[in-house]
Amino acid sequence: MVMIKILETILANLQAQRDVMLVTVTSSAGSAPRGAGAHMLVGTEGALLGTIGGGRAEYESERIAQKLLQEQHSGSEKFILAPNDVEDLGMICGGKIEVLFTYFTHQNVPVCTLLQQILAQMTQHRAAWLLLKTNATTTQLGFYSRETKFIGFEVALTKIQKKPQYWQDEQTVYYVEPISQSGKVYIFGGGHVAQALAPVLKPLDFYTVIYDNRPKFLTSEFFPTADELIVGDLEHIEEHIKLNKEDYGIVMTRGHKSDFSLEVQLLNSPIAYLGVIGSKHKTALHHRQLKAAGFTDVDLQQLTMPIGLEITAETPAEIAISIAAQLIQVRAQK
Repeated sequence: MVMIKILETILANLQAQRDVMLVTVTSSAGSAPRGAGAHMLVGTEGALLGTIGGGRAEYESERIAQKLLQEQHSGSEKFILAPNDVEDLGMICGGKIEVLFTYFTHQNVPVCTLLQQILAQMTQHRAAWLLLKTNATTTQLGFYSRETKFIGFEVALTKIQKKPQYWQDEQTVYYVEPISQSGKVYIFGGGHVAQALAPVLKPLDFYTVIYDNRPKFLTSEFFPTADELIVGDLEHIEEHIKLNKEDYGIVMTRGHKSDFSLEVQLLNSPIAYLGVIGSKHKTALHHRQLKAAGFTDVDLQQLTMPIGLEITAETPAEIAISIAAQLIQVRAQK
């Protein structure tokens, strides 16, 4: 998870008595390379981790971050990414971005303590939000989850949303960003496509669970990046997992019968996405069988089959890319 790496790096630098600057895109308009929530961490020697989209905007942001580090305070900057404006950066994107520069000093011991608390909570895989409260000279760090409530400082609950929130109150700037979501990707079936898909999902911040009734496939050799491996009965998944409305179900077992059983179980579950691997012929057959089992056309609209975006994928690796792309699309829409 990118945010975990950034927070870990901030903590490591502060513990080593090195100040750092967190560079954050807080808003964007037009064809900006990255939207709100893009981060880059900068030290006195330059960029340490992350990106806000590359190009001239990132170059200028890194330069400003190093200057503010020397001056020991936070700041913000607006960039015009257009080729013809006098104040532009000479880029052809045609958009605008606003960038927040948050100064972290190693002398602020409470921030280190709070970073440790936040990192401990993020490993629990809960829906969580990072809070920043900053003016020119001071930075306050905060955290919110439904389990912990507010840590550090509080903001209005209306600011706890699915997308980053940025606002200013007199000389103080506030920034709230979702940094962890509770939804899991359940991949039912541990075959070749699952083995290709799991490592693709890891850098995309999808928490991945592989579920199969064959223990021999559920090993770290086959799934080194999976977050969980569950051996269980495909006919009775409720005995091993509890699905919620933020979860994703992907069905790719070795047989039509087990696929169909999972479709029935998952259509009766409150999940965000249900995708099933298969041909157009299999799709038509399963639709008829599901209707015969009592499901309506409205119910079947929840079923994505064949799974993945249409990119004429054939190999397991290509199919994995098409599925991952679709999951990104669904997550962004929801």
